Amino acid sequence: MRLLITATHLWDGEAACSGSATVAVEGDRIRWVAKGVQAPRRETDEILDFGDATILPGLIDMHTHLGINHRTGDIKRQMQDPPARHVAAGMESLRADLESGVTTAKLNGDREFFDIQVRDAIRDGVTRGPRLAVSGRGIKSSRCTGGVVATCVVDDAEAVGRCVDENIAAGADWIKLFSSGSVFGALPDVLQPFYGSAQLSVAASKAHAAGKRMSSHCFGGEAADACIETGVDAIDHGWLLTERQLEAMAKRGMWLCPTVGVLTHPEGVLGYLPPGPARDDAKRRIDEVCDVARRALRMGVPLLAGTDAMHGDLAYELATLQSLGAAPPTLLRAATSSAAQALGLAGEIGAAREGAAADLLVVRGNALQDVGRLTDVLLVVQGGRIVQRG
Repeated sequence: MRLLITATHLWDGEAACSGSATVAVEGDRIRWVAKGVQAPRRETDEILDFGDATILPGLIDMHTHLGINHRTGDIKRQMQDPPARHVAAGMESLRADLESGVTTAKLNGDREFFDIQVRDAIRDGVTRGPRLAVSGRGIKSSRCTGGVVATCVVDDAEAVGRCVDENIAAGADWIKLFSSGSVFGALPDVLQPFYGSAQLSVAASKAHAAGKRMSSHCFGGEAADACIETGVDAIDHGWLLTERQLEAMAKRGMWLCPTVGVLTHPEGVLGYLPPGPARDDAKRRIDEVCDVARRALRMGVPLLAGTDAMHGDLAYELATLQSLGAAPPTLLRAATSSAAQALGLAGEIGAAREGAAADLLVVRGNALQDVGRLTDVLLVVQGGRIVQRG
């Protein structure tokens, strides 16, 4: 049986259409898309007409994690949970992502290669969740003050290279390094580089030779210069990048995944800091981060969207970036076709077009004008199957 989904507005991954649109799903594929014309129908079609609503490709969260959830508290403790609890909690988080309209997610490091096993279980239909691109074990220095999800702890370039090789051999899709630490504290400490050009160059070269891409947890300073110089594909966070560094990223077409919402959300990082001087300092740092994000958006740095394990809240991240000056088409592209391109899956996912995977989201109202509408989910389809009805 064929499924016809109709609404007033459509985002196809690259362009917007308003007036009327119908997307036909057959099996696990989009068979055709009709824009502004009466779509042909069969007696056997199942028709879902949502009226004043927006059809989009399923969203892609380009920065999250399996076993941690910032909304539920102490992530250091979560990383130490027994294996069964760790994975079970992660599966609940991934279901929340899927039901919010995230049909694909990139996991940025976990322990014991659990992310690879979960990716394969979802792919094989053993359990439900977003299709996953995974990074295996995150790689960080023994001196690094952040990166609690990183469990491959090494310092010299040769050892970093071995970790990259181990991740690739285990089946990782991406490589993830942590070249910065924690965002809170004295600025010289925050900008201290824990990996430099030697380590990043080895990691990027090995990743690219294997046909993989690489991202780095990086705030700015010398670490950001090294990321840009050595060909790292994406900077995660980039919260204190300078205008010079943003210009270099824009010129090179280097992706930035800012994850601002994990700092601003009332249940995010700030929500767990008690009142007092430390919280006041953190709020001032977050204001600095928002200023950098505004500048990056204004300068046209290639944008990806991620929650950093604020599971189910990619819409909040996009709305936050909209409040900082990003236009809805820029944000919708970041969460669909740009992310698909970064994952090497352009045209397969992140697209509401003939032949693409039938991963779709329908939300109430006009999300082409306000990405805040993405919170009002009416329908989620993944691989041609309805997985959520609002």
